[in-house]
Amino acid sequence: MIKKIKLFLVVISIITSSSIMTYGEVNVKIKDLCYFDGMKENQLFGYGIVVGLQGTGDKNSPLLNSSLKNVLKTLGLDANKLKTKNSAAVIITVKLPSVVRVGDKLDVRVSSIGDAKSLVGGVLIQSPLRGADGKTYLVAQGPLSVSKGSGKQIKTVAVVSNGGIIERGISQQIIKNNIMSMVLRNWDFTTAYAIQKAVNEKYPNIEIKIQENGKIELNLKNNKNVSQIISDIENIEVEASTKAVIIINEADGTVVSGGNVKLSKAMVSRGSLKIEIEDSDKIHYSSAIKDGATISDFVETMNAIGAKTEDIIAILKALKSSGALHAELVVR
Repeated sequence: MIKKIKLFLVVISIITSSSIMTYGEVNVKIKDLCYFDGMKENQLFGYGIVVGLQGTGDKNSPLLNSSLKNVLKTLGLDANKLKTKNSAAVIITVKLPSVVRVGDKLDVRVSSIGDAKSLVGGVLIQSPLRGADGKTYLVAQGPLSVSKGSGKQIKTVAVVSNGGIIERGISQQIIKNNIMSMVLRNWDFTTAYAIQKAVNEKYPNIEIKIQENGKIELNLKNNKNVSQIISDIENIEVEASTKAVIIINEADGTVVSGGNVKLSKAMVSRGSLKIEIEDSDKIHYSSAIKDGATISDFVETMNAIGAKTEDIIAILKALKSSGALHAELVVR
């Protein structure tokens, strides 16, 4: 027997009557939508040696042997014959925040590059980390912590908590010739215009415009209290526009919908399931979908009639392929 369900388009029509409640756009502070041009994160990396392992280190590694000899030479020691099973060669990485000061401490990640079986119980000896410019910004050292996690434990990757100490600060320049630019994390012209309008209402004397490169440029000329202006602008709330998107995780069957998702007239048949989605002007009620239905109601209804996760995912894919699903579909 064919199971049939009709969804009146407030999987389209609610979008006209109650989309503000369902997928309504919300007011968000500008600082949660943008960052100031010049305030960027940086990546550092370096090479290091982990010692103190319980026979789980690298075996007969020429690189590690050479490194250990160099370390011992700096201490005034000479070691011709070394056994490296208690040591391991590693690469150290860290993401440097946009604002750091000399003496700040950061967690660093340590990853084995040899044939070490485990870094558990090891200690990283002092290692410099450099940026893309070749300069040393951080020095790392300390005991390693290997996360157990909920799945299979990876013993060749570890973290040194607060083991990285900043040796060179980074100065950020966000204002050049009285010009400051904001960059939207997720570019959208509607949101950019909302920001431009909100800032103009707060500070009519500030010239603000959207540049061709997607930046929102502010001219702070003749404004003395720049710090207060930046703080005020950061905390202005605007209505953030969200694009319609559905994200499907096929591994665990998760379906997440965001934005103003719309469906057009369509019919999909899969196995014993038959689903019809009709225009809202033809159907005024439905026993399966409440008034104010959303794409999540569509998924819930599929579950209610016994549709399997793979059925729901296949139907959403088919709707997208047919052009009936007006949203970006991301499958992971």
